Amino acid sequence: MHTFTDFHRFTVSETLTKTLYTRYQSLYNEEKYAKKYAYENTLPFIHRWQQGRSLLEECQHMSFHAQPLLLFYGFSHLIKALILLYDPTYPSTTNVLAHGVSTRKRKRKDYRFIDDEVKIQKHGLFPHVLQHMYQMEPSNQDRFQMATLFLQIPFLKDIVRDDPRFKSKKNEATLPALLIHYLLLYNLSMINRYETEWWGELISQRSSADLPLIETYVKACPALCETIIVEEARGVFVD
Repeated sequence: MHTFTDFHRFTVSETLTKTLYTRYQSLYNEEKYAKKYAYENTLPFIHRWQQGRSLLEECQHMSFHAQPLLLFYGFSHLIKALILLYDPTYPSTTNVLAHGVSTRKRKRKDYRFIDDEVKIQKHGLFPHVLQHMYQMEPSNQDRFQMATLFLQIPFLKDIVRDDPRFKSKKNEATLPALLIHYLLLYNLSMINRYETEWWGELISQRSSADLPLIETYVKACPALCETIIVEEARGVFVD
C-alpha cells in the first residue's frame, strides 16, 4: 500500500482546494467556476478518498469470503473521488449513481467465472468514467468476458498462459486498466453477494480451476487498485 506522503495532497483540505482550483481553471478558463467547484468539491473528494482507502485496507484483514465486496466498494469510492477531477458536477443526476454494468444473477450449473460476462449499461458510473476520463463513447451493447479481462492484466500473464482454458480465449479487450479492474471486481462482488452457495462451495471444496486465479487476483487487488488510482490522480494534478 502507498505511504502517507503518496496521499497527503489528496487528504489535506488546504492543499486539495488549491490543486482542484488549478485543475478547474484548465477545464473552465473562468475563475468564478474554478473557485466555486474547488470549494464545493474539496470535502466530497476527501471523504470519498478516505472511505475508499479504509475499505481497501480493511479488506486485507477480512476473510477471503468477504474480500470482493470490500474491494469493489473501496475501489468505487476512489473512482468517485477521481471523477471529480474530470466532472466537477458529479453526481449531477441520479442516473450516474448506478454501477453502470450488469451481469446474469442466476448462474448455470456448469458455471465458470472466466466464461461469465458483464454488460455495459447506458447510465451509471462505468459509462460516465469511460466518457469523461477516457473520452470513449459508451455503448449498452458492449459485453466483456472475464477471461478477456484477465488477459489484460500483466501480473497474471504466467498464470493464464499455463491455463489450457485460456488457449481459445482472445485478448481483445480495449479498456483502460482502471475499468478492467472495475468490471472484474464488480462481477466478483455480485457473486460474493448474491451467489453465496456457489461462492461458498468454490472456497470450501476448491473444486473449480477458477479459484487459484481468483485468489491470486484478489490478494493483489488492494495495492494494485491504490496504485492505479494514485497514478491517475498524479497524471491530472500539476506539482
